[in-house]
Amino acid sequence: MLLTREVAGRELIASCCARSLDAGVRTGMDLAHARSLMPAGASPHIEPHRPDRQHEALVALSKRLLRLSPLVQPDPPDGVLIDFTGTEFVHRGETRIIRSAARGLRKLGVHARLGIASTFACAWGLARFAPRSPAVAREGEEKAALAPLPVAALHLDEATTFAFREVGITRVEHLLALRRSSLVARFGPEILERLDKAFGIIPERLTPIDPPAPLHASLLFEGPSDQWASLEAAARQVLTELVSHLATRERGVRSLLIELRRPDAKPEMRTVTLSRASRNEKHLWSLVRSQLERVDLSKGVEGVVLRARRTARLRHEQLASPALGGSAEQAAQAAWGELIDTLIDRLGADNVVRIEAVESHLPEHAHRERSVLEQPGSRATVTAADRPARLFPQPEPAEAMALVPDGPVLSLTWRRRRWRVVACAGPERLSAEWWRWPDQGRQAVPPDRDYYALQLETGLWVWACRQLKTRRWFVHGEWC
Repeated sequence: MLLTREVAGRELIASCCARSLDAGVRTGMDLAHARSLMPAGASPHIEPHRPDRQHEALVALSKRLLRLSPLVQPDPPDGVLIDFTGTEFVHRGETRIIRSAARGLRKLGVHARLGIASTFACAWGLARFAPRSPAVAREGEEKAALAPLPVAALHLDEATTFAFREVGITRVEHLLALRRSSLVARFGPEILERLDKAFGIIPERLTPIDPPAPLHASLLFEGPSDQWASLEAAARQVLTELVSHLATRERGVRSLLIELRRPDAKPEMRTVTLSRASRNEKHLWSLVRSQLERVDLSKGVEGVVLRARRTARLRHEQLASPALGGSAEQAAQAAWGELIDTLIDRLGADNVVRIEAVESHLPEHAHRERSVLEQPGSRATVTAADRPARLFPQPEPAEAMALVPDGPVLSLTWRRRRWRVVACAGPERLSAEWWRWPDQGRQAVPPDRDYYALQLETGLWVWACRQLKTRRWFVHGEWC
């Protein structure tokens, strides 16, 4: 891709892609010369350079990088400055921050060079002129990192850079060898200011961009109302407007804040949490209505505000007709998400969980409960052995009788009753996972267990085990 600008009737290259750079195309080159350097048969995409669109794209990229740090500033024409101070604990180290930034930019298709330093001026120079990326300069190493770089790494104007080149000063280390008084007398105070900023002598602060405001819609009454019909009609109108905003931006709401304005009192806040992004107005209204029904209207309400505090990308999809591109699977996933949202609204987010498999052969460690709002983890390999449908939280004590010590079980005493065993399968020996007790003695490791599947005289199958060391019996579960 080639972006051109017209100068005195000539088409000059304003910017070019990586493939054009590899072919020898450079900024400021004539368009005809650039075309002659392209490989045979290659037809590059050529557009006029629009600085306004480039600035808009840079601002949009800066807003996306707010997920890494709250202090992000666009640095036109092609840079972004980020202050990571204090976020190391969130990202679990500086190295993870660098990897997250590089990985996120690659996913967006952005070819970026990264410079990391304790000052913005030093990081600016490293990102643009260091031989490799990412380039890191620890605190106190700014001079050593910038010394071998060209003087342009100090972010000087072209006239000053050209003046340095005329007298043979090409690298930063040449400037550091000169006296400061002579630099000011010949090149002005700007050069010392840039050096002091790069080395941290003069502090430099960012002017961060503001994060995008959450999507919201509101309706204020002319006066307080205590009528449910008025509140319902207003909330429906506000929700319709909010859904329209979400559809325009191809977003779906994950967390919705309901704000009810009260006369002479603080607004009443209620939150609706969704398990997956949605902008289905019928589904959202069922959740909003459920929250509004719990509101005390005796004091009156004078306005309704809905804010989409958390949203996610939700493309337009055909869910109604498979003939037009929709699929039954998409409709089923949407219906499942609506069911989960309804359960969360009625029971609470902490009371709706899902069972997730864990790679462990011990029955009490093979599964765990996770909130349905959390993202599913990696799928674990589940043992192929038959396991009971119901596992008791605590194994229940029992006694068993057999003709020989390790032979089939004939009877089982469990829950204050003696049961005759009709069928017996087993044993299946399970040993304790030794890596769960790495620093304790062998006495602390639970004993091995032999499990039996027993069918009682009533037809019920139970899962019983015998501890090898203690010879004690327990019933651990049952098949339903």
